[in-house]
Amino acid sequence: MASSKTDYAEPDYAQHQDKTKLPYYLPNLDDRITPERDLAWEIRQYPCTGSGGWLKPQLRTFPVYHEVLSRAKEGATIVDIGTFLGHDLRRLVYDGAPSDHLWGVDIASHWDVSYELFNDRNSWKGHFLEADFLTAAANPDLAPLRAKTDVIVVSQVLHQWVWEQQVRGATALVALTKPGSLVVGNQMGKVEAGDVVPQGFTVPLYVQSPESFAKLWEEVGAATGTLWETQGCLHPWAHIGVDSKDAAFMGPDVSILEFVARRIE
Repeated sequence: MASSKTDYAEPDYAQHQDKTKLPYYLPNLDDRITPERDLAWEIRQYPCTGSGGWLKPQLRTFPVYHEVLSRAKEGATIVDIGTFLGHDLRRLVYDGAPSDHLWGVDIASHWDVSYELFNDRNSWKGHFLEADFLTAAANPDLAPLRAKTDVIVVSQVLHQWVWEQQVRGATALVALTKPGSLVVGNQMGKVEAGDVVPQGFTVPLYVQSPESFAKLWEEVGAATGTLWETQGCLHPWAHIGVDSKDAAFMGPDVSILEFVARRIE
């Protein structure tokens, strides 16, 4: 059922969907994943869950990854918004970062499933918060992160909304940052930005271009009294390990926008 609201933290399509009717639930991922995928699907029915798009940690493909990893090794606070199974955080640990300064934030907890998938319940020293990041400025659960976060990872999150809601989401993230902070991630992208309704969806999404993404952060900066420098680059689906035919439901000319927003002041 479509939501009549614009003030929502997650869209209706992420809940109570019949997987047999969706183009983004691939029935057989035996060559790629164990049954934990279906455990995650029972919690929320996101396209990346159904298609296995999260199986390749994506943060490590970013040009800025070496800076993120270097900061993490030095004890910087890294927060993964919409962390899902925490796969990008696990990659940082695999590459030598201590886990105690790593935080995963998600509106719905997949954390027990992640422990089973990664078999690290006893070794993981990081933190998980089941919280709506849109409440970052006031939520007491997020208080330890406010104005203290060095790097925010926010992949496959902001693109689930229309423009106004993406501005709201990015504005909420600012509350966690300080001068010098990075906001890095990826999401659906197009050469020409605009609304898209993917197959199986009932609500539009605003798909950003590198240029529109820069304008978004200009708007956010003006609203929050901050200054941001942005970089964005479009990549084919293969860049994140997704077959283009598995992403066809998103519509023609849709690809991946990889981005970095760096807070200058």
